[in-house]
Amino acid sequence: MSFRAHILGAAAGGGLPQWNCGCDNCNLARSGDIPSQTQSSLAVTGDGSAWAVLNASPDIRQQLADTPVLHPSGLRDLPLRAVLVTNGDIDHIAGLLTLREMQPFTLFATAGIHEVLAQNPIFDALEQRRGRARNHCFDYDPLPLAPGVTVPRCSRVPGKVPLILRVKRCKRI
Repeated sequence: MSFRAHILGAAAGGGLPQWNCGCDNCNLARSGDIPSQTQSSLAVTGDGSAWAVLNASPDIRQQLADTPVLHPSGLRDLPLRAVLVTNGDIDHIAGLLTLREMQPFTLFATAGIHEVLAQNPIFDALEQRRGRARNHCFDYDPLPLAPGVTVPRCSRVPGKVPLILRVKRCKRI
């Protein structure tokens, strides 16, 4: 088997339709005139049995359910072996909380993204210290995601700091 990719979702944050938007596209998607879309995520494999997911969108549960090649082949035997998080935005990390169940996987992210996750205690649900999510920091070298799938080069791209790091905390009164 050779490299295969499956687009799990292609919409921006919130999906299509967005719950709080009344634009033409969102209204058309609500009425069924154009297809609805889940948030951006991609599954890749090099051997057809071990899969990696790029970005764990908040829609990951639905995306996995809608993708037969990612369904369990046994009680707790999933083909998902790794998740590569490309940035610390909520749209790319919130789905990790869905993946907190007993399925082990390797979480690939930069040291900075791992720090973002470590700063928020809700991500302790991944139980990283017990091996359910094995952390792997990469430093922009070739990155082996799954058997037969290697990211040859990861590059930094300019952008904004994730919203969760820009939000100011409320003061206690």
